[in-house]
Amino acid sequence: MKLSRCQGISIGLALAASVLVIAGIVIGSGGFERFDTPLVPYAIATVFAAFGLVYRYSMWVQRPPTYRYFLSSWKIFLRPHVIVRNAIHLIGVLLQNIVIQRFIEKRSPTRWIAHLLIAWGCLLAFAITFPLSWGWVQFGSSSDGANYVVEFMGMRQFEFNPHSIVGFMFFNGLNISAVMILTGIAFAMHRRLFDRGAQAVQSLSSDFMALFLLFTVSITGLMLTASQKLMVGANYPFLSLIHAFAVIMFLLYLPFGKLFHIIQRTAQLGVIYYKEEGEKGAQAMCMRSGEPYQSRMHHDDLVAVMAEVGMDFGDHQNLSPLEKRKIIALNQAAHLPDRPYLG
Repeated sequence: MKLSRCQGISIGLALAASVLVIAGIVIGSGGFERFDTPLVPYAIATVFAAFGLVYRYSMWVQRPPTYRYFLSSWKIFLRPHVIVRNAIHLIGVLLQNIVIQRFIEKRSPTRWIAHLLIAWGCLLAFAITFPLSWGWVQFGSSSDGANYVVEFMGMRQFEFNPHSIVGFMFFNGLNISAVMILTGIAFAMHRRLFDRGAQAVQSLSSDFMALFLLFTVSITGLMLTASQKLMVGANYPFLSLIHAFAVIMFLLYLPFGKLFHIIQRTAQLGVIYYKEEGEKGAQAMCMRSGEPYQSRMHHDDLVAVMAEVGMDFGDHQNLSPLEKRKIIALNQAAHLPDRPYLG
């Protein structure tokens, strides 16, 4: 089967991403000298996840509407005379849209809490799991045998007391992330079970699958700690196998499920700059009402994209949404038998 140009580019970029991850593992682990063999399945899963994420992201970006937004946003951002201002503005954009996700709070406070807990629980887990599974981070004993030593890529960083707050955070970071995720899942499931608006649009594959996988990863991770701390290691090998399987399935699902919107969100930040630029520039005027209805830049880009996909509505594209609805109503009313249109 012959691949399209978009598919060829996406596969090439995805392969490059996988090679970079493998190279990072080899270099960061000192040629596998510091690589922890039991973590091999996790490392392999990250390689495949990198391939899937970059492949889908590249295919998504190359879609005509997305690519035009993507390209226009970068052009606006990188203009020399405003690049410093845009860079400063980016800090606020990242804070509002990525760090605290205020756009979700406007929809519902409970949705906002659920998103925050799940998002930051996952990011915390990734920040711990990936360096460990790639052999980048190791823990050793200090010379006195009382403290632990943190090494990054074979370089000694610092010591910490295992009984200190730092030690607690290091040894329980994944447990904390699991509790955050499970709490977020509880909020999300409550909404999906009792909110009629959510029930009308949700589906098993798109909405529940991601929550099921996150729940399985989190609960099996907590069960490992329970086995070690409360049950003297009972069933630990079996639980570790189940947990590893759940993590691998989650990583392989990540590029192709609903959670991919985490990656998409970074590109969508450029739309903020695009809209702000459009508001400051010329506006498109409706040919029927004479009123402005959108930015001229957005209008022209939309017309160009429609032409790219083989669609041309002529002068209809120069009407505002309100006037388009009026014309539809008038045309429908004209077909009513023996009844003049009133209203």
